[in-house]
Amino acid sequence: MDNILINKIIKILKENKKIIIAYIFGSVANGKDTNGSDIDLAIYVSGKELDTFEYLNLKRKLMDVCDREVDIVILNNANPLIKHEIFRDGKKLFSRNEKMENNLIVHSLFEYEDMKKYYDLSYKCMITRIRKEVEINGEN
Repeated sequence: MDNILINKIIKILKENKKIIIAYIFGSVANGKDTNGSDIDLAIYVSGKELDTFEYLNLKRKLMDVCDREVDIVILNNANPLIKHEIFRDGKKLFSRNEKMENNLIVHSLFEYEDMKKYYDLSYKCMITRIRKEVEINGEN
């Protein structure tokens, strides 16, 4: 994705003063996007969340500028796994408050570490169940 488009995205996001922090993540952020790839954005908003109208209006503006699908994750209520991925692999677009951003990253890391054992257990159970199903069906 070129810098001109990134700057347009940042400009649109900064128009909404509720948006304190913004990241881009996914295939576009790591340079593996194709023509059909969507753009994944993550935002942290101050105070009350964006209402439905604000959210849809923001999404429409971004899609008009980007000429492709845009997915927006609200970091305030995102699950720990997606927040961990965003902060680990995403690229920061801007932050109006570095201290708040650092606190959010640290809090998200602790949240992820607390949940990781459950994610791992769930994954192991899923693999075990799939293996049993394959054995029952006679496939190897």
